[in-house]
Formats: sequence, C-alpha cells, structure tokens
Amino acid sequence: MKLFSLLCLLVGGSAFAQKLADPPKWRQWELGSSDTVPADKALNTFKIAPGFELQLFAAEPMVVDPVAMAWDGYGRAWVVEMRGYMPDVKGTNETKLKTGKVVVLEDTNNDGKADKKTDFLDELIMPRAIAMVDGGVLVSEPPSLWYCQDTNGDLKCDKKTKVGNYARQGPVEHTDNGLVPCLDNWMYNAKSSKRFMFRDGSLITGNSRSRGQWGICQDDYGRLYTTSNSRYMNSDWDMYHGAAGAFSNPSVGTADINSIRPNPGINRGYKPEMLRKDGRLARITAISGPGVYRSNRYPEGYAGAAFIPEPAANAVTCHWFDETEKGLGRGTHKLYSDKDFEKREFLCSTDERFRPVSIYNGPDGCIYVVDMYRGILQHKAYVTSFYLKPYILERKLEVPVGMGRIYRIVNKSKGRNKTQPRLQKASMDDLVKTLSHPNGWWRDTAQRLLVERRDKKSIPTLKEVVNSADNHLAKVHALWTLEGMDALDLTTVSEGLEDEHEKVQMTALVVSGRLRATPEQDKAIAALEPLKKSKFSQVAKLSDQMIKRLNGQIIAKSGGPPKIRKMPKGEHGESVIRGVEVYNTLCITCHLADGKGAENLAPPLANSDWVSGSQERLIRIALHGVQGPITVNGNRYRHPEIMPGMGAALKDRQIADVLSYVRTAWGGKSRVEEQDVKRVRGAHKDRVLPWNVKELLELK
Repeated sequence: MKLFSLLCLLVGGSAFAQKLADPPKWRQWELGSSDTVPADKALNTFKIAPGFELQLFAAEPMVVDPVAMAWDGYGRAWVVEMRGYMPDVKGTNETKLKTGKVVVLEDTNNDGKADKKTDFLDELIMPRAIAMVDGGVLVSEPPSLWYCQDTNGDLKCDKKTKVGNYARQGPVEHTDNGLVPCLDNWMYNAKSSKRFMFRDGSLITGNSRSRGQWGICQDDYGRLYTTSNSRYMNSDWDMYHGAAGAFSNPSVGTADINSIRPNPGINRGYKPEMLRKDGRLARITAISGPGVYRSNRYPEGYAGAAFIPEPAANAVTCHWFDETEKGLGRGTHKLYSDKDFEKREFLCSTDERFRPVSIYNGPDGCIYVVDMYRGILQHKAYVTSFYLKPYILERKLEVPVGMGRIYRIVNKSKGRNKTQPRLQKASMDDLVKTLSHPNGWWRDTAQRLLVERRDKKSIPTLKEVVNSADNHLAKVHALWTLEGMDALDLTTVSEGLEDEHEKVQMTALVVSGRLRATPEQDKAIAALEPLKKSKFSQVAKLSDQMIKRLNGQIIAKSGGPPKIRKMPKGEHGESVIRGVEVYNTLCITCHLADGKGAENLAPPLANSDWVSGSQERLIRIALHGVQGPITVNGNRYRHPEIMPGMGAALKDRQIADVLSYVRTAWGGKSRVEEQDVKRVRGAHKDRVLPWNVKELLELK
C-alpha cells in the first residue's frame, strides 16, 4: 500500500511539473530582451518618482556583485563584493570560490562619479557586511569576523585579524548580515541574535533580539528597521530596542508591489496568487536591505521615509511613517501614477537584471542603491527545478556574471551636498559641532569618532550640548557619545530628563541605566520618577521600565533555574541549598534564574569559563567585585563596567554557599569552603577597589 501511494505521488508530481513547464507559463507575456544593458544606457530603463533623478555612481568593472557598503570619515565608499554568489544555476562551488572582495571607491574630482578603485581585501568567500571601526574595518566572512587594517596608508589590507565568530555559510538570505553602527554604540545585524562593539582592538559580543532577514538600518532615534522576503518592514515600535517593551511590529500593512515589467522569474511564479494577469509581480517575495532617509536634501515629507528594494520586481519602494505620542505609526506605501500601469513604485526598471539589494544614506544627503545586476537572483536552495530553473536557462540568465552598479537618487530641486567629508582628522570641537548636522551620516560618523578617540577634553563640551544645544538631535547624539565614553553622570542625565523634547527625555532614560550599581543609583531613580506621569505614553512607559532596571527588578524573561541532575550529598548539598537563597536575593537580578545573564546588565554564568575556572579568582570577584569589559567563553561583554563586590554585605559562609551553588549548577565543580573565603578576605583586607580583569587572569 505504501509503495502504491509513493508511485502515485511521484507520477502525480511529475505530471504537475510537466503541466507547469509545458508550455511554460511565462511565454504568455512579452518579456523583452534578457540581454545585459550597458551601464551608460541603463538609466534609460528606469522610471522614478516626479522631482527625482537617478544618477550612476559606479558600474562594472569598477564594482562587481556589490551587496553592502559603508563610508569612511573621508567620504570614501567601501564596498563588499560577493563575487562567488550563484556562478551558475546550480551554485557550483559557491562556498569554495575565494573571489569575494572589499574595494574602496573614490570620487577624486567631486563630480558625483567614482573614478578611482582600490582593492582593499580579496580572496574572500561570500563576504556580506562591513563596518568602519577604530584603526580599520570589520569585514564579515562567515564563520569569521575580521579586523582588517591598512598600516601604511595605501588603502590595502596588510593586517587581518580574526576577532570573532559571525554566523556560518548557508543560504544567503538566511545568514546573518548587517554590522550597522547604531546610536547606542553597538553594531546590529539582521537574521542574528548577536550585536557587537569594537573597543581597543577587541570585539565585545552582546545579546540582541533576532530581527529580519536581509538588511537592517536605524532612524534618527535609534529605532531599528528590518525586512523579510515577504514583509516590507518590521520596526522597533518603541523608541529604544534595548529597553524591552514592544518591538518588531509590522510598520507597513500591505504586500502589494507595482513594477513596470512582467516578473515571472521567481521561485513561486507558478502559483496564481504571485503574478498579476499581465505577468507583473502581485505581492512581494524578495524584499531586501532597507534604508531610512535621514537628511534634508529631499522634500520635507521624505524625512524618515523608508526606501526598500524588491529585486524580484526590479524596483525600489518608498514608505512614509507617522509619529504619534505612542511612537512610530503605520507606514503609507507611496505610489506614483504611470501612463502604462496606472501606478508604480518610487523607482522601477524594465531591465530584468536590475537587482537592488541594499539601500544606504550617503554623505551627500542622497539615497544610494546597491544593484548586484545579474540574471539569477534566487539562491540555489530555492531555485524550483520544475519552474525557475528552466526559466533561467531559457532566458539565458546564467551569464554573464561579474557585473554591478551603484546608483544615487537625487532630488532635482536641491541636488546633492558637494561638501567633501574630512571628519577622520577633524578636531574635537568640529566633531562635536557635527552632532548638529542635518545629515544623519555626518552625525553618526562624528559620534563614532568621538567615542573611539575617548578624548577627556571633549567631555565638558558634550555635556554643554546636552544642557543648551538648540538641536534636539545633537542632544541625543551627545548623550550617547558620553555613554560610549563612560562619561555619564547624574547631572547630565538629569538635564536630558528635564529637556522639553520627548526624544531627548527617552534617550536620557535609556542611558540612565549606566548609573545602576553606582553611588548615584538612588538619586537617578528619584530623577526618573516624575516622568512616569509624562503626557507622552512612550516616555511614561519607558520611565517605569528603567526604574525597574535601576531597582534591580527583572525585566528580561528567564528560562528558570537549572536542574541539578545529581544534588551533592552531605555538607556540599546543604551548602548548595543555602546558596540558592543567597543567589535569589542578590544575584538573580543581573544573572537571571537560568544564569544566562540579562542584556546590558551582566554576562552569563551558565557554561562560563570564569565559573568553572579558578576558585580563588571567583572568590575575589564575589568579595571585591570586578571592573570590565570582561571576556566570557570568547565573547567580550561591556556591561556592567563594574560588578560590585558582596564582601561587605555577606558573611564568609554565605559567599561560600552561593559560589558552591553557582559552580555546582553551571560549572560542574566542587564545593567552595568557608575557610577559603576567610583566607582570601584576610589576605586582601585593605582592598577597596574592584579587581580588574588583567589582575584576575594572572591567577590560575
């Protein structure tokens, strides 16, 4: 019976496939030529929203298979080239081809076109993200994250150091991507539950909510925006994603798409609901890296608008958002009249090989569109053998490969800002002034450079910005810059809390978390209390959350305490039982019941090499505390900068008990004896300051 059913399934499936492919569905439409269009003629294939103009910034051979980009402090474009992607319809040797590159593009005469290319780094396998950091760049090449440096000024990498792990090689659209520097001084990724910070040549790894699929960006207030292939956009509905609360709500309530050519070349093109009667894509299926407009070179309504590429439709869409007292409102899908199709998206092409995959804000105040420009879009894991594969072969879309374009969207009335950035070597005063710049890229870059320099002379100036700047965005950046420099104090935070702009208040609320476990903690809680009655619901809600954090109440959900498989007998077991009570009183707030640690509060104890390592070291930490950053199991944690010691609050037996519990539950180690705690306390009875990591690592 089973064999008969299987035969019926095989025969039925074969017949279904034959019905779909013979005659092929796509032949009912006039698809036009599938040949490549030379870069100098490609602009003729586009329609763009009224008042805008599309300009070519770079094209092959200057750029090949681009997927991501970033600008340095001089305004040079650093582009990631995923040259190994789908060399043919089978994706042959895709993860073995060491053809990927990072290239630097320069516009030396400031005419708006790249005229100089330098190969910074080559021999990469499927690289996917890049970020500018102190002394070099971070480049992701799963499973590695590389810190790459140019030590002699020739724009070529001559020092490449692995600083962390970054995903694994897999289906491109389902593998971590991003490295987007954000307001809170962390770099965030899509399709990932990790975030990164780079300090003093080392990578700090933190936990984050997993978001999106391909592409991630932020708006002026640090809200993260992500997409998935069949959903235009998710966003952090509340202002700050690090402070808990609602997030990842759908900001765009439609899946419609309006292209200007038939788009049958998708993996599910055989399904009737995917294509319109005229062959155009009916609903989104390949949404990619978004960009939120953060400058003043476009008409007013476009401020904060999201531009989202749909490469399967050969189009870029645009969505406007409302601000309400509750936060980010629903998006409006902006459509534009078209004489042939009634309505169309913001940017559309009749060229089947136009494949926009990422959107960025440029230093000149314009949106940049990264176009892989290739026939095959779908990754091999999802090329339907009975539909998309024969379509690709019939249309001869396998070749050529090795092309690519980067476009700039310019508003005709305002043009682009032709001022060339010189922020990399700018003075401290100039960088602080740049925090008021109307272009978000300039503000972000100035903040990054100030945090990297950590010049104490800039601290009074930054505090003055918080106190008296006219520009509320400058205040937001100044608070986050001080946070990144570990230079916040209660006075500055209080000035932010009392500001008239709710976004400054919210920034101050979030950064107030850095005052936890400091002598100013109680005063900080008192300063936050009045905002619980704010007329702005987001402010009131966030104030309540941050007070709970400062109080030590648990916000993050914990998976519950570990189950000790074999409870020790005798005095060891009794010590563990007593230790649970101590842990639940003092430790659970930051390290959580399951020992996995709370975001922005503490690293994990579960499976920690510090827990299973030196007993002497652990006792010192419990007695006197430790000041970070600290590396746990290869991941570097920044928060908290200082873990307070418990020596003054707990007796020797209590410390021995809680450490016995911790080491038994998460380290598989033996009991900590009371006499050992007493010995360590006596040996360091004059110790006042917490131990630093370097001192503790000297212990074996």
